[in-house]
Amino acid sequence: MVKLVEKIAVQIIGLWLFLRILTSLAVAGFSPLYPFTSIEQNIALWPPSGDLATWLIRVFLAPWERWDVFWFREILTTGYAAWNGTMSFHPLYPWLSAPLYWLGVNPTLSLLITSSLAALGLFWSFYRLAALDLEPTKARTALLLMITFPVAFILFAPYTESLFLLLTVLALYMMRNRRWGLAAITSFIATLTRQQGIFLALPLAWWAWVDSDKSLSGIKKAWPAWLSTLTPPAGLVAWGIYRIGVLHEGRLDFSNIQGLIYSALLSPSANKVVAGQAFRWPWDALAIAISKSFYKPEINVFVNLVLGLGFVAAFIVAWKYLNIADRIYSLAIIIVSFSVTTGEFAYISLPRHLFLALPVFVGFAAALSKSWQTKLLITLQFPLMLFLLVLYCFNQWIP
Repeated sequence: MVKLVEKIAVQIIGLWLFLRILTSLAVAGFSPLYPFTSIEQNIALWPPSGDLATWLIRVFLAPWERWDVFWFREILTTGYAAWNGTMSFHPLYPWLSAPLYWLGVNPTLSLLITSSLAALGLFWSFYRLAALDLEPTKARTALLLMITFPVAFILFAPYTESLFLLLTVLALYMMRNRRWGLAAITSFIATLTRQQGIFLALPLAWWAWVDSDKSLSGIKKAWPAWLSTLTPPAGLVAWGIYRIGVLHEGRLDFSNIQGLIYSALLSPSANKVVAGQAFRWPWDALAIAISKSFYKPEINVFVNLVLGLGFVAAFIVAWKYLNIADRIYSLAIIIVSFSVTTGEFAYISLPRHLFLALPVFVGFAAALSKSWQTKLLITLQFPLMLFLLVLYCFNQWIP
């Protein structure tokens, strides 16, 4: 058993190292075709020129500086401000990166180190979570399906996904093992990483109900489990109090449901990041996206629809292999992801938001009965992941 664990650990580290190097080389190699930042425009990729440290920043860091990375850099270097859109991003990721920055590390590198280490922890934790329901070979299949999913390159970008998913997987693992204190802590800080952490209250409530013998009379004996269900909303409330009370981001807006959602649960700053954001019924948002794909086709709309609907299909296949808690959590993530729309892009970062429903990969791996099915899926997913990474580097697709 010990040798098996060691072998799996070595495989996971190897996969992590391979993807860490590959994604870095890919964005570096393609960045000369679309030199977006000033350092990319002024310093050639090859041959090395000028100051070595500056050239290394140009090669390995500047090509990652796209989209949300600028917001995290802003938070890390100058802090939050009520007027500039930064407060739509939850604080744990930049806070964990801050000590490196204070020591003089480049801000993008500080963020990249945090997300990369979190990705390594995620790989191992996700395998352990999958192994609760699957035998080792199937658990590895679930891991491979997850890390080759077309938007999985984001785990190695200066984004929150790897940290949030690490905390989410740890929370789900602790729930399954009835370690309620650790489940509560990881759920709380997951919500300080991304808003979607609030949905961890749903599997917490289900397992608390199970421990109550699914009866009201048993609630008292399961009080630690029930108490832990309060921690995800407590994380959201804590961040809201900090935003509104300490950073002075205005007041709660009770004038309409959209105003309440964006002032209490998200942030009014979200519309400074992407204008026109709104919550709609998922079928309404989907109709808008499909309509836009006909009258104004764009790569963003096409990628979001194809990957989004493909993920839903995978969820349907995985459904019967998932426990009820994972079904509830994944369904909530999927519904909310399909409910956020914008005027300009129809959907914003839909595949990346759906990716947060990680239990789907466990159920889908269980559904695959032939080894060739796994090989075919990975063969299809991996090149598509690299293609989307190139689109990210070219600033042509919003991940």
